[in-house]
Amino acid sequence: MSYFKALLGLSLLLLVAACSDIKVRTMVDSERSQLANVTVIDASGRVGQLYTRQLRDNLGVNSSNAPTHVLTSKVTSNSVATLSVIGSSSDLKKMTMTVSFELINSKTGEVELDDTVSTDATLGAVTSYFGQDESETQGKERLARLLADRVARHIQLFFIANSD
Repeated sequence: MSYFKALLGLSLLLLVAACSDIKVRTMVDSERSQLANVTVIDASGRVGQLYTRQLRDNLGVNSSNAPTHVLTSKVTSNSVATLSVIGSSSDLKKMTMTVSFELINSKTGEVELDDTVSTDATLGAVTSYFGQDESETQGKERLARLLADRVARHIQLFFIANSD
């Protein structure tokens, strides 16, 4: 029993030591103002519009300020049928949506952040063709908003890392 207690104590000590370097803080006003000064270039298509609108909302973009950075994005998606149910016209599809984005410094023209973010969804578990089409449309819209949230977090982390 004492061996178990010693092992548990050592494990807790290692856990605390491993987490001692983590800093958690909120964004300061200077970082928020940097986010507000990012110009977001519209992505193409309906999904691109939803993505761009969500991204602007997340960043708190203020178009009255002079832009310090320009963000360009390219949204792509593809669907692959993964499962067909025998005796039913229902197909499950795996949809993958990817956003490639670049954050460019307006003054220097230098690309400061170049990254790709992607996510998956399974959809189409209905038997009607209309339902399958609607499922795919709604899936694309949800994934576009999710990816906008993730890209916004990447950009926030970029500005936080550069301000330290």
